[in-house]
Amino acid sequence: MNNLFKNRDIFLLWVGQFISHIGDSIYMIALPWLILDFTGSKTSTALVTASTYLPTLIFGLFAGTIVDRFSRKAIMMISDLLRAITVILIPIFIIIGNQSTLIIGVVAFFLSTFGTLFYPARDSLIPSLVNSKDLPLVNSLISTSGQLSHLIAPLIAGLLVGVVGLTHLFTIDSITFIISFIFIHFIKIKSKNHTLNSNSYFNDFKSGLKYLKSAHEIRTLIFMTSTNNIFIMGPAIIGIPVYIVEVLKEDFTTLAILESSMALGMLCGSFIIIKFLKNISLIKILFFGILFDGITYSFLYFTELKFVVVLILFIHGIGIPMIVVSRTNIIQKLIPNKFRGRIFAMVNMSVLGTTAISSLLTGLYLEYFSSQSLFLIIGICAMSTVLIGFFSKELMSKSI
Repeated sequence: MNNLFKNRDIFLLWVGQFISHIGDSIYMIALPWLILDFTGSKTSTALVTASTYLPTLIFGLFAGTIVDRFSRKAIMMISDLLRAITVILIPIFIIIGNQSTLIIGVVAFFLSTFGTLFYPARDSLIPSLVNSKDLPLVNSLISTSGQLSHLIAPLIAGLLVGVVGLTHLFTIDSITFIISFIFIHFIKIKSKNHTLNSNSYFNDFKSGLKYLKSAHEIRTLIFMTSTNNIFIMGPAIIGIPVYIVEVLKEDFTTLAILESSMALGMLCGSFIIIKFLKNISLIKILFFGILFDGITYSFLYFTELKFVVVLILFIHGIGIPMIVVSRTNIIQKLIPNKFRGRIFAMVNMSVLGTTAISSLLTGLYLEYFSSQSLFLIIGICAMSTVLIGFFSKELMSKSI
């Protein structure tokens, strides 16, 4: 691990991602709470949150074509700059007295649109920065930048909300994008990105779909990811704040504590992968992570005690890197470089795009049923999605 941090480019990417993730985490905690505070409506909260993820569902596939065609570093920098400009509009509109949920939803939509390119570009760039044998460890390290920031960000948000107010948490997010832009600027690419030679974006898009059609194991992976996220993501983003208000009878500070507890679990999960799971099949780790993810969420049905919920979310967090890191490693190992951008964009679409659908469904469910019952149902359903991969001969036959 120390040797990898001596790699200047990985260090720059890690620090830039760490700071940017702090801003992202603050944003994702603050946005649903802001709308819930403005309107008191679960449906409105779900609609605005869904607008954050819709761009990935709409533009995700074409984003991969762009990532495979142009400099991945440049794409990441432009994405950061545009997101910094966009997110600062939220505090500006609130300060001038315009607290329209429609406007905030539109801003959130464009913010996510500019971010659609970033993560496929990052994940496709990493193999150009390190040797193939170091990929699993590097992906785990990049993942820890997210977990560390998710651990710190809610605590920062909880402290700063009393100092600068909920509004200027979005200003802080804007600043973190600028910092990330600067760090990425200093990364030097050792090997050139593959760029596409065809004259048509449509042809590039079509060739990506053609490759996916022949890669049965990747299709299964994407379908399993999409189905799992339909059950998991909406309850995680909308269900938890509602659970805090209605079941725990607590406030924003409790949300910050719970998010930090889960992030601490995610951090522990990443170190478990690095230290103890290096020689275990990536597919087995992925399947176990999905099962663990679902069963731990279902535990929220059985308690109304704050300290128990903190413990449950910590345990739940341990399984999340097992899903994210193993899935990323599987794709990087199986997909040729020239297709990575498009395939990672499809995976990004399956994760974030289906979050829009999941958020809407969660908001509608919570208008009529309790948040406790929500977690019991989605926990069981999420666990069952592992059967999609288990019964795939193509995926199970891969020795990775």
